[in-house]
Amino acid sequence: MNGRLATALTAIATLAVAGCDRAYEGGGDLRAQRVVLEREVEGLRPIVQRLERGEPLLPADDVAVAVDEALVRELLLAQLPFETDVDRFHVQLTDVDVQFRGSPTLQLRGRLQVRDQPDVTAAVTLFGALDDVRIDATSSRLRATVVADHLTVAEATGLAGYLSGATLDEMSRAVRLAMQDRLPQLSIPVSVRQELDLPAVTDGPVRLAAARLPLDVAVSQVVTTAGRLWISIRITPGDLGPPPAASGSAR
Repeated sequence: MNGRLATALTAIATLAVAGCDRAYEGGGDLRAQRVVLEREVEGLRPIVQRLERGEPLLPADDVAVAVDEALVRELLLAQLPFETDVDRFHVQLTDVDVQFRGSPTLQLRGRLQVRDQPDVTAAVTLFGALDDVRIDATSSRLRATVVADHLTVAEATGLAGYLSGATLDEMSRAVRLAMQDRLPQLSIPVSVRQELDLPAVTDGPVRLAAARLPLDVAVSQVVTTAGRLWISIRITPGDLGPPPAASGSAR
């Protein structure tokens, strides 16, 4: 078994045992570490399996796109601050860390405030990841969904007396679930053509009419390693057809 995968599995087991004595999982660091490690194992396991079978990390016939974690951080920062109201609480996320190591994990940081009691606040960290990397059919750009795995609450000012124990745990869970569908989507500045326009060949012994070649393009695999997100794109040519009619042509 790959050494990194074995280490991550051991760490998860240790965290699980340590967590058994807790009355509640809460929004604490122990649960957050476990969530991140589980994501890492989930990403590393198929990589190890392919290597053990003697297969390449990405299909040889695909087109590979590499996206650096620093670029993703800048793209997400451009969409911050993110603010939303969940029940009695107002959440504002203002900063993000991105780590591509086994899995494309994120940490979005900000503050939570009780709306009718402005002095009751807490620092929050939303642990999540990029998921569902795909080609947007309308824009032809790569897109990804930000998923929320866990929410920690710390540095509470008055919140510990306002909510404690299992109630704080349930509040963290409820806020995280409510935020999931509101989090910003990531648009990666990579455009993937979905058709090729072939010009007419009018000179020489062989002459061809202009044509359009549709392309079936789809993300086939996503691999995260060494600070990069590798996106494998499978391209399947369709049947040649006529080019689109020129705009403004005579009727």
